[in-house]
Amino acid sequence: MAEEEVNSGEPSEEEDPGGPPEPMEEDFICEEGAPGWVVTFGDMMSLLLTFFILLLSFATMEKIKYKILSGSIQTAFGVQEIQPTFKRPQARKVLAKEFSMEFSTRNMLDGMKTVEERQSARTPSGRVDIEVFEDYRGIVVSVGEDHMFEKGKADLRPAIWPFLDDVLRLAVANKAQIQVEAHTDSVPIKTARFASNDHLAASRSVAVIRYLKGIDPDLPPQRLEALPAGESRPRFVNLTEAGRKKNRRVELIFYRAPEQYNPK
Repeated sequence: MAEEEVNSGEPSEEEDPGGPPEPMEEDFICEEGAPGWVVTFGDMMSLLLTFFILLLSFATMEKIKYKILSGSIQTAFGVQEIQPTFKRPQARKVLAKEFSMEFSTRNMLDGMKTVEERQSARTPSGRVDIEVFEDYRGIVVSVGEDHMFEKGKADLRPAIWPFLDDVLRLAVANKAQIQVEAHTDSVPIKTARFASNDHLAASRSVAVIRYLKGIDPDLPPQRLEALPAGESRPRFVNLTEAGRKKNRRVELIFYRAPEQYNPK
């Protein structure tokens, strides 16, 4: 009996003492580095950030539409303060800023062909010695001598004035640089007024420049160039009368003005 009483006070090794088991040493060991899911999570966040950055870079906000939408929302929610969302610009501002065109070879080429057709309609015969084309210099409008000047003279014919008016209007609208090249044939000229073909070509090119300047006095002078080519740049052989007639011409050349020449 005494032995049983002694044993009953202390639990034996085989008996379950109850309560949580004592922690083992290997339970406190952590693996080195971040868990595998962290890498996947970081990649996903990086992709999301890149996606939203791309959305922001592609997005454009139109101020007028935003103001109109803001005003509509304020009206819907009963906001009493009224603010104008859009102020219509005056006509001069619209023409000067909103709808002004930059120089474009396509616009100039198509526009000059339209001007040529308009001049043909003004001419009683319906035929004019005007050619419109594009080369390395820009957009070229070649006008025959008979259509602009009398032979051996440098006074513009009145019939060409409406044509030059249309040409200048289109050039100004497209902010084009204007170069006037006057050409002659190879037959030498020597009169009391013109000592050579170069003198005749110079007077003709300057006459065109003066007329254009008279139409628009506000046109910057650096936008206009006079080039007396004389007989140095024939397009056709001067051996025949037909070739010499085609070489007697004035070429109006339109191209993009240098940056320092562009009007403010």
